[in-house]
Amino acid sequence: MTTLALNISLEDLLKSLSKLSNQEKKEIYSFLESELSKDEVSEPFETYRLSEKTLAKDWLSKEEEAAWKDL
Repeated sequence: MTTLALNISLEDLLKSLSKLSNQEKKEIYSFLESELSKDEVSEPFETYRLSEKTLAKDWLSKEEEAAWKDL
């Protein structure tokens, strides 16, 4: 295995990533998503952040608005 150490600022990394093709971005995204899913969610905020999109479907419904309108 070859070890590679990069000394690059986050800003420079983001600029470089923005220049990639959509396919290259998808490959990096898939890799990062896979790596991140290996980590155990240890912080309550992370749990919230990871579930927010799913919960928002219920929170932002007309039925939910009607249920909470008088509060």
